Amino acid sequence: MALNGISSSGYDSYYTYNYSYNNGISSDSWTDSANKKTEELKKNLGISDTESTSSGSTSSVATSTSGFLMGYQTRLEDLEASASKLQLSTKDNVFANYDKALQSQAKGEEGADDKVSKAADDVVSAVKDLVKNYNDTISYLKKNGSFGSGLSSQMESLKRSIPTEQGLKYFGLSFDTNGNLKMDEEKFRETLQKDPEFVKESFGGQYGIAERLGSKATAILDSSVDKVIGSSGDSSEDTKKTASSTPVTTYTGSGGSSNMNDSFKQFATFARSGAFNLSNYYAVSMLNVLV
Repeated sequence: MALNGISSSGYDSYYTYNYSYNNGISSDSWTDSANKKTEELKKNLGISDTESTSSGSTSSVATSTSGFLMGYQTRLEDLEASASKLQLSTKDNVFANYDKALQSQAKGEEGADDKVSKAADDVVSAVKDLVKNYNDTISYLKKNGSFGSGLSSQMESLKRSIPTEQGLKYFGLSFDTNGNLKMDEEKFRETLQKDPEFVKESFGGQYGIAERLGSKATAILDSSVDKVIGSSGDSSEDTKKTASSTPVTTYTGSGGSSNMNDSFKQFATFARSGAFNLSNYYAVSMLNVLV
């Protein structure tokens, strides 16, 4: 029996790798085979990648509920990670490094100008990354809203983390005609150089853009499946962390009805990282339980 109708034919991949490695088969051959197996597994999960015409990023249209959940989890984790780079509460955030470089420049230290330039590039790159992952998450929810009644409220909650068009203008940020967030890099650099403290607080402070987006992504990731999908009829503004450490839930989406628990995360991690990744050694044991 396979989870949510997913074929178990792709789960022999670890053993195939182990056999190939121990019998001297070239790495090229098993790598090619790994890529093929991973694509087959993605196909079985109902994940289909299509290029987005608006933002230039990849946005998937899921064909099953399990496929949707995997795609959503990936995007939320990417959004959470990109937000973390800008949050002042995290160690080695890009603004901390920029401050150090500015202090070095103020002291007239040798090579300080290059340090400031590099640190500014890192800030710009981090903001670009946040913008991209925000757009990817919103686009994914728009394309897959039919998978649950709770998804629209999550999308609106994420949108509310972004200031108004007028507020964004000062930082060189705006929305295009499709509602995607876009960045004028030259304008942002100008504002960063002119008013670094304001930029730092507006993005990485306690109520900054990155802090709000990161917190909402974390809250959704910490929620149970039925809270995310909203099959129970709950469509509250923000998802909340569940008390149970291993919730078991029945949900219904356009992909059908299934029982889900925390084992799904191990399964999703296995599928995303590739069938032949050695870190999946323990995940294979989990799959044996699931199938």
